[in-house]
Amino acid sequence: MTTNIYFSALKTSMTAINAALYVVFGGFTNLGIVVYGVRFWPAVIVPAVFAVLFGPLVGGLGAAIGIFIADVVYGHGNALLSIIVGVPANFIAFWIIGYAKRKFSWRKYFILAFAGLAAGSVYIGISLWAFTQFFISYLGSNWGIVLGLSAALWTFVSEIPFLILVVPIVVKACHQAFPELLSGNSDIEAG
Repeated sequence: MTTNIYFSALKTSMTAINAALYVVFGGFTNLGIVVYGVRFWPAVIVPAVFAVLFGPLVGGLGAAIGIFIADVVYGHGNALLSIIVGVPANFIAFWIIGYAKRKFSWRKYFILAFAGLAAGSVYIGISLWAFTQFFISYLGSNWGIVLGLSAALWTFVSEIPFLILVVPIVVKACHQAFPELLSGNSDIEAG
């Protein structure tokens, strides 16, 4: 019983830390670059690292909470847009990436990083298009599907370098500092 409580408390606290760091790091790296309504967002490093180290729920839920706060506080400020577009997209992307934790390998991580970000990006593109069909936002109204899919492409292309180039460095550093994270995986050092 104690073990279950410990893991529940650990996952809850790691989810909160993930969300908080996502907001803070997002604020520091917010360069004001916005394409098709989507910010240039190096902060994806944070929930990706938490997803790899602590699993899908910590990665997905922390990213969803973090992006909502970031959108409302210093992003576009439209809570409804964030709930419909950003929150589910972040949850989907980092939930998928979190499956890298199970029987971890770098090959598996790279496949899931591409798949998770692709799924989240496509969701962003389609839901931005749908949102503009029903609501007027800072994006304007009645986007065509091509503009929505352009937003998806921008999201993927602007974020995948961070997931591929930076996350492995951070995960390796975390593993060296705390070997029990992803313990038993010699592939951490080999990647």
